[in-house]
Amino acid sequence: MALLSTVGKAPGVYIQEITIPGPIAGVSTSVTAIVGPAAMGPLYTPTSITNFNQFQSVFGTYVENPYRVFATHAVNGFFNEGGAQCWFVRVGTGVQASLNLQDQKSRTVLVVTALNEGTAGNNIKVQTTNASIINTKAARETANIAAGKAPANQRTVSTASAGDAANFNPGDTVTLVNGANNERNTISSITKDTTANTTTFTMVNGLANDYGGGTIAVADWIPGQTKVRVASASSIEPGSYIAIAQGATKETAVVRNVDYTNNFLTLDSALANTYPLTADVTVTTMEFTLVVTAPTLPVETFANLSLDPRHSRYFPNIVSSATVSMAFADPPTTTPPTQNLPAEVTANLGAVGQGNAGVNEDPSTLTTADYFKAIDTLEKVSVNLLCIPDATMTATGTSHFQVADTQAIQTYMIAHCEKMQDRFAILDASQMLPSPAQDFTPLENQRQNLNSDNGYAALYFPWIGIANPFGTGQIWIPPSGHLAGVFATNDNNFGVYKAPANEQITTALAVQVPMSDGDQGPLNDVGINVLRVFPFQGVTIWGARTITPPSQVPWRFVNVRRLVTFIEKSIQDGTRFAVFEPNNLTLWQQVKRMVTGFLMEQWQEGALFGTTPDLAFRVRVDETLNPPDLRAQGIMVVEVTVVPTTPAEFIIFQVIQDITGTTLQESSAG
Repeated sequence: MALLSTVGKAPGVYIQEITIPGPIAGVSTSVTAIVGPAAMGPLYTPTSITNFNQFQSVFGTYVENPYRVFATHAVNGFFNEGGAQCWFVRVGTGVQASLNLQDQKSRTVLVVTALNEGTAGNNIKVQTTNASIINTKAARETANIAAGKAPANQRTVSTASAGDAANFNPGDTVTLVNGANNERNTISSITKDTTANTTTFTMVNGLANDYGGGTIAVADWIPGQTKVRVASASSIEPGSYIAIAQGATKETAVVRNVDYTNNFLTLDSALANTYPLTADVTVTTMEFTLVVTAPTLPVETFANLSLDPRHSRYFPNIVSSATVSMAFADPPTTTPPTQNLPAEVTANLGAVGQGNAGVNEDPSTLTTADYFKAIDTLEKVSVNLLCIPDATMTATGTSHFQVADTQAIQTYMIAHCEKMQDRFAILDASQMLPSPAQDFTPLENQRQNLNSDNGYAALYFPWIGIANPFGTGQIWIPPSGHLAGVFATNDNNFGVYKAPANEQITTALAVQVPMSDGDQGPLNDVGINVLRVFPFQGVTIWGARTITPPSQVPWRFVNVRRLVTFIEKSIQDGTRFAVFEPNNLTLWQQVKRMVTGFLMEQWQEGALFGTTPDLAFRVRVDETLNPPDLRAQGIMVVEVTVVPTTPAEFIIFQVIQDITGTTLQESSAG
């Protein structure tokens, strides 16, 4: 039947387009989230950044007091090392001054907030006043009827003046009155005859009475009516709030549509009252004006604002202040339009009982809870790598964090990645200073307190030296932001299947703690990746292990964890079309072909190990995996087995000394 529905009545050749899901595309692997303090900018709000200049315009420059903030250096390092997209989440203790604007039901409808946190925001004054763009009246037109009979299907009445045509519009609801005869009707069309000097009105409905005289007039507004005509609809828009009044009779409404040619307003809701057009009915638009006064800055006035997104003066599109933002309350008010307009007020931001007072930023008071809050915001965005360079302890004790805080934050990072299952944490080791008898006990203790059974994180040591942006020489910083940039470059140049190791951090000048093979060996065994300097190679990543327990071999290597995550997420996104499709053999084979094609590409690129595809991966979907009871529950199971390529972490050349040359001769002969 579905096929026949596309065929016309006449014999012929017909085309039916059939859309087949395309091949599975690989997802991104290098979008990085960096969390930390900054000089300014939105707090606890993931913000997409694509270059360092953009970061500085939003979050400011480097911060040195009361201590050096590493997040800014990390963002710069990420882009310098080849990263392309970063989500930055600013943590902070500062509070932006705000003022709650309440509606006519004393509920908060809008919140005005200082753009920057701090006590300076408490000096910003906000004033809201009622405003109106236009005041008009209901159209009141009357003409004398000269003729109008009501035999079967008669729908016309005439007047003895061609000029009457200008006073009425097609669509007008009118009242026809002739003595005891009266009715409401709607004008369908109007004909003007200048020769006979008459105007003829054709009605939508047949006349109920004879009209050899009497009057035709725009009808009174009555309850249930949703379409009215005003003297001028100019400056009234869809979304306009209007107040309707006649003496003590009043109500408000919202305009849905406007016919500017005929001055008709269609309302969102029906009229509740009767308005006789024997007297004026006023129609006034209802808006509000916002005035912002900040010390030393010009007064900002945003006039005639609307709360309806259909309106050209909808406030989010108009209010562009240098000092404040204005937004709907969260959760939004339950007051209906038009009663949700803000009441008139004049007050400073942070006024007692009307909002939050501004508090100056003090990074030295940041807590683990602040970082937890920032990490949680990343659940709503898609990222692949997570870095928090400020969640470390400095060797000189200048950090505002204690060791326990470092551990708590890094543990929370790991838990976040394990929960989301689509991202990987790059952890910074706490700072150590070089010494003749180097003691790595603090580093080993940090590692012992961190774990991810499924390898969702890696720990890197030591800190790196970069060019001092404040002057000459170099400064020491945690490496995670730079490492994320190297990860991105590695993924772009080779693929996520290649371990991000034996790669140079091009903008690093030195490592703070030089390492030898003897130093690195015990650290590598427990999953601490070391950054080293080799002659003529610069600072090199010389480790590729995750922080999975040493016994958990399947997730030992960074590239294996990230490759499997890449495969899982790509398959998940690429087969979403199959949800709610008939769970039958056709769907099974379609999904199997798509997944097989995707894994074949990975094998051909070298991501999967095996001389043939069947040794590198397998895709299985059959009745054994999908028995009737599972299918009855709406479940479809596809088993995907892959053999990831692991890095050649140890390369062993067996050099044999044979002074006789016998073995070489035998080998050649063979």
